[in-house]
Order: sequence, then structure tokens, then C-alpha cells
Amino acid sequence: MIFNLTIFLTTSLLMVSCGSVFERFKLPQAAVVISVGVLLGPSAIDVIQIGELEHTLSELAVILMLFSAGYNIQWSHFIAAIKPGIWVGLSGIVTSLLAGFAAAYFLSKDIDEALYVGIALSATSIGLSVALLSHASVLESKVGQILLAAAIVDDILVLYLLSATHAGLVSDGGMAVILFSLLLSFLVLSGLSALLCLLNALIARLTVVRFVAFRRATAVALALLSSWVTARFGLSPVVGGFVAGAVASGFKDQLVRRNNNSASDSGFFSGISRFFSPLFFLAIGLQITAIPLKDGGLISYALLVIVAAVIGKLLAPWGIAGVMTMRERWLLGVALLPRAEVALVVASVGLQQGHLSHHAMIALVLMTLVTAIIASTVIPLLSMLVDSEGDR
Repeated sequence: MIFNLTIFLTTSLLMVSCGSVFERFKLPQAAVVISVGVLLGPSAIDVIQIGELEHTLSELAVILMLFSAGYNIQWSHFIAAIKPGIWVGLSGIVTSLLAGFAAAYFLSKDIDEALYVGIALSATSIGLSVALLSHASVLESKVGQILLAAAIVDDILVLYLLSATHAGLVSDGGMAVILFSLLLSFLVLSGLSALLCLLNALIARLTVVRFVAFRRATAVALALLSSWVTARFGLSPVVGGFVAGAVASGFKDQLVRRNNNSASDSGFFSGISRFFSPLFFLAIGLQITAIPLKDGGLISYALLVIVAAVIGKLLAPWGIAGVMTMRERWLLGVALLPRAEVALVVASVGLQQGHLSHHAMIALVLMTLVTAIIASTVIPLLSMLVDSEGDR
């Protein structure tokens, strides 16, 4: 176990040190690191395996990445993006759910399996999408703020859909379960936000907050606490990390007025995000298990699911009018493509409950890999086009 962890961390650090090389040769870091994970994982050489400790570290990485994204949010831009973000999120869920259901049902003729595939395709990996836009330096743009709002909508509602689908398949109380989940999640996030506001207000008044180490350590501790709270109530822990960062960002101005060096915190947390992101990308590649490529039925299943996954999210930004240019819509659509952790959670739950076949599980795993590589390859290119369009 120690040997496996050592190789895992060493490989991640190597990918961090190669960051300047990736930038010099215009290589998408995320795609390269994911590919390295596939190569070193059980689907190829099999020198690294994802154990409980490695999974925990990758989850910690994405929590810190999302905390950084929340901490560096520009609230004026984000508030303006809430309405289009909600519409894009809902549109992406509907189109992906329908496309995924149709693709799976066409091949399996199993309604239960088709439902789980559709739900898995409805998700958006907020951690991966945010990391990709951050690396492309467009996270704070209009597209980035709409993505944040849309991805949060996706993350929460997909978990609702998973809960409701399972309840509907095993009992007669499906509607009651989803209504309870909606209410509970609203109360949890509202209560958590209020608690974080109170704690940040108290911390900002302390004299010791002038010490950089205390201030940053406290912020990270609140992010971990928030992630634990959301996980305890059935929500994704990354949502808790983002909420903690978003609330803390509202107190930055107050800290800057009291401490001349507070402005450097944003750069520090951005650096933390860049340092830990390869660990998260590597873990995604390592989760790809052995793939029987000679199985024609599996290949057909996977290709159809991948096409449905791409179409479902690319169509989402076109449901809002007059907000973005054509290139910005394409950039947002591609940024919504990665499914990663949420889709894998849905797939594993469906497989464990006997509603998802092995073929469907592998098809969804391949879909997470392909959509992540497409997004990590195309986003840097589209972001440059959008920047050049904005300069004119």
C-alpha cells in the first residue's frame, strides 16, 4: 500500500513539475495527465491502483480546487450569471438525460438501465470543468461564471434524480423521496452558508487573522468542514468546498482593509489549485479498468453513449439567447462535457443495485475518459479564439 501511494504521489509531483513543459508546447495538461493515469493504471501497465487512501487524496484535491474557484469568484459577475447558468444547467440535464436514455434503451431495451445511463450523462464534473477553465485563464470570464452556476445546478439535481430513480425502482415513495431530498438539500446549503458567514465574520474581527498562516489554515479547515457536512447529507463534498470558498470571498475586501498582505491569499489558493489538479486528473485515468476492446457489442454501446454525452451538453448553451457569442457558446458546451466523479458515482450505484449491466458500466467509464480528453484538448484552443474575439 505504501509503495502504491508513493508511486501515485511521485507521478503526480512529476506532472506538476512538467507544467511549464506542457505550457511551452501548448499541450493540454489535463489530457496528458489523464492519459498517463490510464497507461499506469489497471487498463494497461497496472503499476498504480486506486485504493481508499488514493481516492481520499484525489477527493481532497478536488475540494481544494473548488474552494479556490469559490474564493476567487467575482460576485458581481457570478450574480449576473445565475439566471443563464440555471437555464444552461437545466437544459444540459434534459438534453443529456433524453439522449442517454435513448442511446441505452436502443441497445439494451432495459428501461432501468437506460434511466441510470441518462442520469449519469446529465452530470457535469464541476471539479474537472473548473480546473480546465482555470488553466485556460477564462474561469473569471462570463463563460466561466455561467459554467459555475450551471455545474452546481447539474451536480445537485443529478443527485436528486439518482435518489428519486432508486426510490422509484425499489418502492412506491419516489415522489415523496425527491421532495424530501429537495427540501433537505436546500436547508443544508442555506444553513451551511449562514454558518460560514457567521464564522468568517467572527474570524475577520480577530487580531490573529493578520497572520497569514492562521488565515489560510482556517480557510482550508472551513472548506474541509463544509465538504464533510455536505457529504454527510448526501450531497457531493465538492459542493461544500465551493460554498466555503464563495462565502470566504465575500470577506476578502474586509481583510484587505485590515491587512496589507491579504490580497495575496487569492494567488496562494490559485497556486494550491494548480499544484493539486494533476493529482485529481491522474486519479481519473487510474479509475479506468481493463477494457475488452474486441467485444463489438461493447464498442457499439460505448460509441453511442459517447455521442449522446457530447450532443447533450453541446446543445445546452444554445437554449439562452443574447447572452453569449457563438464561440462562447461552443466553449461553454465543451466545458460542460466532462462527467468524471458524479457520473462514476451514478454508474457504481447502478451496478451495485443490479440496474446497470457490465457493458453499460464500462461504456460510462469510457465516456468519462473520452469527454475529459475532448474537453481538456479543445478548451485551450477555444479559449484563445474567444480571447481574440474579445480583443477586437
